[in-house]
Amino acid sequence: MRYLVLVPGTLLAAAGLCAPAAGQEAADPLSAPTIAEAPPAGSAVHTVEDPDAAEAPVDPPRDYPLFPIGGKQAAERGYRLPPALGASGMYIHNVQNMESSNLAVAITIGSDPPEDATLTDLPFVTTTQLESHSSNSEFKADLWIFPFLNVFAGIGKVKGHIDIGVDIDLDAFVPPPFCRPANPCGHIDLPFRAEVDNTTTTVGAIAAYGGDDWFAAVALAKTLSVSSKDRSDIETTNIGLRAGPRFHFGKKIMLFPYAGVNYFKFDAEVSGVVRSGPVLPGDQTINLRYRVDLSSRHPWSAIGGVNVELSRHWALQAEYNWGQGSDRVVLTATFRP
Repeated sequence: MRYLVLVPGTLLAAAGLCAPAAGQEAADPLSAPTIAEAPPAGSAVHTVEDPDAAEAPVDPPRDYPLFPIGGKQAAERGYRLPPALGASGMYIHNVQNMESSNLAVAITIGSDPPEDATLTDLPFVTTTQLESHSSNSEFKADLWIFPFLNVFAGIGKVKGHIDIGVDIDLDAFVPPPFCRPANPCGHIDLPFRAEVDNTTTTVGAIAAYGGDDWFAAVALAKTLSVSSKDRSDIETTNIGLRAGPRFHFGKKIMLFPYAGVNYFKFDAEVSGVVRSGPVLPGDQTINLRYRVDLSSRHPWSAIGGVNVELSRHWALQAEYNWGQGSDRVVLTATFRP
């Protein structure tokens, strides 16, 4: 059996997954009738040249929506197409180990560095712990441009924090008489937490193909999150490949377990001020203004998930991504009017 395209019933934009609904083609595609019904059994078949021929009854032309483009041809070949427009509510929880670059700081003793202080790369200041915890609630709208191509856009809210550890070699920073070889000050670790509370925007696309008992999909999504002052700007790129079988339960319900691989690139710029307790003689504090770029240390992960298509209009999805130093849970509910 040939399939031109198979269309998703559930959309995962952030992870970018689609689970195509089954195409339904006639048993004999070469002789199957199209939208017009075939003449009743036993009726005579007449040629155009026969002036006495009675015309076979033909249904009036059927109207098709503008999208998906090519949907009329797909339907006439026997493919079942869901409504082109969809809306999804999503919840994503992500834990990601990070690596740092472009760390720039200004350090003072006893008071904060001014906001216009020049931040520079100092060899005696390094990052240690780097881990992001975030939860994203998002609304997405999607549209099937073609029977095989879906585009989507969304807006949401991401909240969480990024744990960062900064190590300062006090002997390299603090001059004598505070720190000297005979009385070294050693190192100080300044762990701090950068809060995340941003509005996000997402755009992306999905391409899908499959058969009556299987599907495959590739998706690309880009999310931008611009923060207010002293918080973290976040940018993510998500590319996923998913495939699996489909199981039919009655006429409406279908189950789509799947597996795949995902590339999730997380980039953040974090800035702010962190202060130590009294660590120098005279109970002096170390105050550090910082700016640092963070990115995912291991962006690749394995995927396992399931879609449940409850009807032509409703679908649910749950997915888990696990990689080296990262965990990601995605829950989605989709409605197609």
